[in-house]
Amino acid sequence: MAIQQLIINGGFESGNANWSGTDTEIGLTEAQYFSGGSDNKVAEMDGNPPASVITVMQQTFTVTNPTSTSLNFDTGLRDASNPDAGLEGFRVEILDSAGNQIVSADFFPTANSLQPVSVPVTFTSSGNYIIRFTELGPSNALGALIDNVSIFVCFANGTNILTAKGQRPIEELRVGDDVLNLDGKRRTIRWIGSRQFDEKELRENPKLYPVRITAGAMGEGLPRRDLLVSQQHRMLVSSKITERLFKKNCVLVAAVKLTKIPGIYVDESTRAINYTHLLFEDHEVIIAEGSPSESLFTGPEALKMVPTKSRDEIVTIFPQLMNLDYRPKSAQLIAKGKKRNEMIERHLKNRKSLYCNS
Repeated sequence: MAIQQLIINGGFESGNANWSGTDTEIGLTEAQYFSGGSDNKVAEMDGNPPASVITVMQQTFTVTNPTSTSLNFDTGLRDASNPDAGLEGFRVEILDSAGNQIVSADFFPTANSLQPVSVPVTFTSSGNYIIRFTELGPSNALGALIDNVSIFVCFANGTNILTAKGQRPIEELRVGDDVLNLDGKRRTIRWIGSRQFDEKELRENPKLYPVRITAGAMGEGLPRRDLLVSQQHRMLVSSKITERLFKKNCVLVAAVKLTKIPGIYVDESTRAINYTHLLFEDHEVIIAEGSPSESLFTGPEALKMVPTKSRDEIVTIFPQLMNLDYRPKSAQLIAKGKKRNEMIERHLKNRKSLYCNS
């Protein structure tokens, strides 16, 4: 499971960055509004005079898959607004790309401290949305406060794998299930493992952040939905360019090496990630969200991604891995070095998809 924050600068630590509107007052600290407040930066929903100007603060964000989640933020009433307690407030809305209102709620905080609020929201389709806060009540430059605006969504759970019984979410697969490989042949899962990294671990080791391959970024409409993979996880590249450079129809390339391609990037907005590994008798190319993608490769570098206990399990199933002379065979040629870089540059220069039939 990967958790993504859709709102950028929801804590206002970067001032007005990513927010637009009218008569905004963003970036002062709690302590400037509350007695005994902290140094956290906040937004006030009643900016400067004249009184005829209404404060509006908004941001556009993108949802890549339908989902249900919640809009969360903190709100409170500044000390100087106590005479207008119950009158000073704001409306929060979420609008779709056509301007249709999918969320609308009014708040009139009375506490002189920030209190958490949660509003359910369902995104019925992918696309761009707007979150908008609009001042309500007296326009006297003494308004309600907002901080820590967030909308978290989960994308990686439910990644569909092509099996002998059709598409199935990866978390439903079990050892013994048959998955179809690139050639359409059944391959039985011998081992399944997962490893989760929390926000602290990701920040401390940025190499653990996933690569997001957005829908269609590989070409031919693939993947069908956004795909999150570890940076060293390999994707299949197949085009006339690969044939010319490698004399092979297909090659495998680490996802992080594909990040020059539009729509493929290291997603540092991820707050937590659970990487799931599928292992077969041999290295395989399987189909994830329609895109050919490798199974776990039992080379030394790949095994570093799994915990010690999991490595012990794998060695029990495949004792040959303990043989110093053992060299696992990859399902397809693994593209590396200068020739791989040249291949990627040619795809960019010629505007060719990474996965195409022409």
